[in-house]
Amino acid sequence: MAKYIRYTLAILLTLLVIAGFIGISKFNHAFFGEKPNFLTYKDDSKAIAFEWANDSLGNYFETQVAMVIPVNIDGLKHKFYMQFDTGSPFTFIYEKDLISLKKIGLKISEETQNEQRYIKRLEFELGGNKVTASMIKILEDYGHTFNAADTIGRIKIGTIGSDFIENRITAIDFENQRIQTYRQRPNWMDSLPNFKPFDFQGRRIMLPALIDGKEFELLYDSGCSAFGLITTKNRFESYTDENTEVIEYGANSWGSTIPIRNKSTNLEIQIGNSNLGMSRVSYVNMYAWAQRFVTPFTHIGGWLGNRPFVKSTLILDTKKEEFIVMRSSIYNNNRPNELH
Repeated sequence: MAKYIRYTLAILLTLLVIAGFIGISKFNHAFFGEKPNFLTYKDDSKAIAFEWANDSLGNYFETQVAMVIPVNIDGLKHKFYMQFDTGSPFTFIYEKDLISLKKIGLKISEETQNEQRYIKRLEFELGGNKVTASMIKILEDYGHTFNAADTIGRIKIGTIGSDFIENRITAIDFENQRIQTYRQRPNWMDSLPNFKPFDFQGRRIMLPALIDGKEFELLYDSGCSAFGLITTKNRFESYTDENTEVIEYGANSWGSTIPIRNKSTNLEIQIGNSNLGMSRVSYVNMYAWAQRFVTPFTHIGGWLGNRPFVKSTLILDTKKEEFIVMRSSIYNNNRPNELH
């Protein structure tokens, strides 16, 4: 009987390992696999001004929880905005908001590609930069409805994803709240220190980092704006002081609530040639016991939010897959005056 039990347990463990391996392989393929990009746009090549959104999460008031970009559409007095979210490989218009836009008189044509719906063309002003975009993906059954009289409160109509910065050089100046995209590196970038390589597979921004003497690849997700580093529970405990207060609340992720725990930290993170303060370390309080075993197989050493960059400028060249992090004051001294 004992031998039978051992054999049974061994078989169950083997099946569990195989199932886990298949699941992780599917996750990696779906997450990092090649994704179509039908989005095209023309703009005025001006800097896009973004704003920091604040919010109450649980019993805590959080600042800089999102990078939001005001959106103006000719003829409409509504206070529209879109969130800048590099964790999303697609730029979206939300279907419920799109329905409302049509009801209040905006003429929008749609097209279907690979069983996905897209807006064929839309002209709007994005953070002060006039944009004409084609083939914006529609996120079905998402968003909120509004009417012609809803001109006081802010209305989130979509998300600016990493397809917006594909095949471009993008400078994100967090301190001065500006995003600037270029088709080619401007001459002033020639005087900058050497850029470092990063991985942009599947339009996921994977930045190499050094934390506590160990190397990681971190997914830069501007949608996790309020956080410094989201990591596993065991690393969370290693990077923080056990006597520091734990802050816990439910964070919103595409309509779902995720329990997350946070602690402040003085530990620095090295990204490129820059040492940055993480401000806080967090972990998702779901299946925490399994995270340390699963994470090494997902190619994601952690999720990097905006907190480390708030006094810096992050320049991402997705054409060459190279990046640099620099203090905003240095960046402002280098870039042309007309972009200040």
